[in-house]
Parts: sequence; C-alpha cells; structure tokens
Amino acid sequence: MKVDNDLVIRHVAGETLLILTGKAALDNPGIITLTESGELLVRKLQEGCEFDDLVDCLTEEYEVAREQAEQDVTKFLGKLKERGLL
Repeated sequence: MKVDNDLVIRHVAGETLLILTGKAALDNPGIITLTESGELLVRKLQEGCEFDDLVDCLTEEYEVAREQAEQDVTKFLGKLKERGLL
C-alpha cells in the first residue's frame, strides 16, 4: 500500500503538515495537519507498508491494544482514500 507520491511532510511552527503537491494539490487544495501518529502512518505508507505493518507500528510506538490500533489505522486510511491520496 502506498500514498500518493505528491505528499510532503513538513514541520512548521510546532505543527506537522502534510503538503499536497502536483496532482494531489489539484484534487485536494490545502494543507492537512497531522498528529504524531498520523505522521508516523504517512511515513510508513511512503515506504510501502501494508495494513498489518501499520497496526504493528502503532502498537509498538504507542503501546495501544491491537484492536484499537486496527480501528485507528482503518479510520486513517479511510480518510486518505476519501481524498484520493491512497
């Protein structure tokens, strides 16, 4: 699974921003603010990680239950898909 290549993560004034460039910017004008876990998931998606890898990453990094991590990843991926970024 991989996110659109036109996504750039930047840290500005204490915020983590997902900046859309290229075709992604045409379809989704604006900038998306990411949480710490959102940034982690986008970076993993840029590496080509799959669903189970993303869940494992959240459970290891934040010590959350697997069921909660699965729900969070599903929700996050759904938001990316809605915007055509995945």
